[in-house]
Amino acid sequence: MGVFMTFGSIISWMIISVATGIALVPLLLIAGTLAVCVPSLGYPMTYTVWFAIDITFRPPNESDFAQAQVWLDNRASA
Repeated sequence: MGVFMTFGSIISWMIISVATGIALVPLLLIAGTLAVCVPSLGYPMTYTVWFAIDITFRPPNESDFAQAQVWLDNRASA
């Protein structure tokens, strides 16, 4: 899916370049900058949403808390 989105984006930028007469390289630089910045800026929000969905469908139980406590104890002793 990501490959299709990437190549689809490049093809879209190429069509915009031909239709508007703007050079392709600046458009691809803008696209590359957006490809790096948008996911970096959106990551905290998407992580929070998916974590909330995960907790909604799979609420934590006692074994999850026990496992977390063991991990914390091991980390404190290291």
